[in-house]
Amino acid sequence: MALTFYAHPLSTYCAKVRIVLRLKAIEFDEQLPQGGSYTSSAYRGLVPAGSVPAIKDGSFVLHDSDAIIEYLDERFPSPCMKPSDLQIRAYHRSVSRYHDTRLEPALRRLFPFVGEASNDRANSEVSAVEECLSRLAGLVNPSPYLQMGKLCLADCAYPTTLFMIEDVSSAIGQGIELPRKLKDWQSALYEDRIIQEVVDQNRSAIRGWIGSKTKDKLS
Repeated sequence: MALTFYAHPLSTYCAKVRIVLRLKAIEFDEQLPQGGSYTSSAYRGLVPAGSVPAIKDGSFVLHDSDAIIEYLDERFPSPCMKPSDLQIRAYHRSVSRYHDTRLEPALRRLFPFVGEASNDRANSEVSAVEECLSRLAGLVNPSPYLQMGKLCLADCAYPTTLFMIEDVSSAIGQGIELPRKLKDWQSALYEDRIIQEVVDQNRSAIRGWIGSKTKDKLS
């Protein structure tokens, strides 16, 4: 029986899970949250946290992207996407959590400025994203991935987010340039066919959203 994967096309957290599902060749049925929104009572009846992504594996329901990808890696162990060494595995978790707790929230704070005529007020939020990127560059040392030549769970958090930072910051006239180390990592990740397809899907959705916001401001 295929897993049910509840997701939203704009979400980088959902893209992370989508990448792992596809890299592991897991059969899944992707759906929008029941009731059309993750805030709906129908969806919260299934996923009390009221968040995406979530998965349903038989009668088992799980939310939170990191919890989901670790579950998937143990539930479907081939290929294994976690290091065997305890300390390296813990370090990878810290890199993945950095995405969810620092970088993605900083990126999201740029969203309200999309479609605004003047974005001078965005300067401090852009600086916050750049600071997060600088710290990330000091935290990781991809070669070309975090686990050298093998993709791991922690890699999967970043490709859609790095591209989204470029797209959203350009849309508000404040183009953010990735540090060279992160740009090289982004390029290496994008060379993988599955990651490229998921990134392109996410970028299409975010560009459509940017276009709708710009149109709304002009109308």
